[in-house]
Amino acid sequence: MDPTPSELAAALITIGCPAAKSAEMAEQLIKRAHQLATTKGRTFEDAMTHLLRLMAGGWAAQARQGDASQVVEDIAPEIEPWPTLDRKQVGDFRIFSLHTATRRSPRTGKDHDFFMIQCPSWVNVVAVTPHGELVMVEQFRHGTSTIELEIPGGVMDPGEEDPVAAGLRELQEETGYTGKNARLIGTVFPNPAIQSNQCHTVLVEGCERTHELDLDHGEDIAVRLVPVAKVPQLVLQGAIRHSLVVAGLYYYMLQGGK
Repeated sequence: MDPTPSELAAALITIGCPAAKSAEMAEQLIKRAHQLATTKGRTFEDAMTHLLRLMAGGWAAQARQGDASQVVEDIAPEIEPWPTLDRKQVGDFRIFSLHTATRRSPRTGKDHDFFMIQCPSWVNVVAVTPHGELVMVEQFRHGTSTIELEIPGGVMDPGEEDPVAAGLRELQEETGYTGKNARLIGTVFPNPAIQSNQCHTVLVEGCERTHELDLDHGEDIAVRLVPVAKVPQLVLQGAIRHSLVVAGLYYYMLQGGK
């Protein structure tokens, strides 16, 4: 059964749609979902879920730029998804598992094999002190064999579904800081070409040192307080170069952080 416009309007508000726009957007979105279901061979529920996920990931930034009226028109994909014919796990490496899938191109009708990495979702934390500083961490990264300046973050634990709670846990463990007004400000796919997971960015304000660090045996972290005003220059100079950290900081700047 299709959602009523009022039910969908309430859902839109929860993902960042301004209340004044929600009613008219709801009717447009229902119509768009029916069109997508018809043209792409999906169920209405699948089409609606797909559209809502896209909106949740991109609505807030576009709305702040005054593009809200174009969101529904712009989010529908122009290509069809590739049907999965077969999928199996071919390796388990503790922090990720490797899968292979056979999928069919809707354009050519030919089958192709792909490898994909399955791993837990991650969370990064933009933690701001009352003095306008970011709580950052410095640590050695084994993939690049370099010491990187980053925002706190880590892997969401098994069964941990709330990225805000996970972010607060990571912040306290890695830095000893806690804060208030914690909220999710953005979610990205780290590498949708081969990975299935998400990386969430959580903003925490009013952060102060309240605990000792609680590092595991594989961590060696130094805490740094960096003035927010210096962050753009540090990114441009290459002092901050972890791509997911840069994405998280961009979400923060879209929130008005400066």
